[in-house]
Amino acid sequence: MRLVVRLMIVFLALGTLQSCVSKKKYDELLAAKEATDAALAEAQANLKTLEEEKNALEADLAATKTELNGKIADLSSKVSSMETQMGQIQQKLTMTESELKALKDEINGIFGAYANSGLKLEDRDGRLYVVTSEPIGYSSGSVRLSKSEKDALKALAETLKNNPNVQILIEGHADSQKMVEGAAYRDNWDLSVARANEVVRYLVKNGASPSQLTIAGRGDTMPAGDNKTSEGRASNRRSVVLPNPNLGGLMKGN
Repeated sequence: MRLVVRLMIVFLALGTLQSCVSKKKYDELLAAKEATDAALAEAQANLKTLEEEKNALEADLAATKTELNGKIADLSSKVSSMETQMGQIQQKLTMTESELKALKDEINGIFGAYANSGLKLEDRDGRLYVVTSEPIGYSSGSVRLSKSEKDALKALAETLKNNPNVQILIEGHADSQKMVEGAAYRDNWDLSVARANEVVRYLVKNGASPSQLTIAGRGDTMPAGDNKTSEGRASNRRSVVLPNPNLGGLMKGN
């Protein structure tokens, strides 16, 4: 009985307490709680999004770093390879210059032995020339050699005969005058080849081996003088003798 009385007292007290809290206040508290719950849910969603973006950026950064490290390593390898190639090129250039000097000295020695005959080697604007005591020149439109030119070429033929490894190039040249109608040669190219050929035939006739000789016709493309003057044209009608640079060097077998 006492228990029932006590329960009735409790229920009365609760009813009294509830009646003390107005419905407006209750609604305000409930609305505040719901807003707080919504804000918390939004904050949690934003936090999750930020964490996902952070993880994605970290992954992108790691991938970019790996890619950049790969590119840097590749560039470093290429730079190293280029430096090696440049070193090799410089070494070859040094060797080539050294070899050319040695070959020039050797050829100078060969032709120096025949200095009394008027043969010598000259460096003119980076080209080596075998110079005879008598320049090989011609009258206009002619390929004929003078007696003094033939004597110089005989000495050259003797040099070639005694030094079978020496290779020479005979270049024929012409002035800029046009061929007259009925001339023996079609044009200055034809004439320049014929001049070089005449020198080669005379060298072979006097003992030089055909395998040592090469001819080239330059026409009027490499003038030594001014084609507007008679003196210049005379200097352009010529044949010149050069050590042959074919086969990778000036001397066969080097």
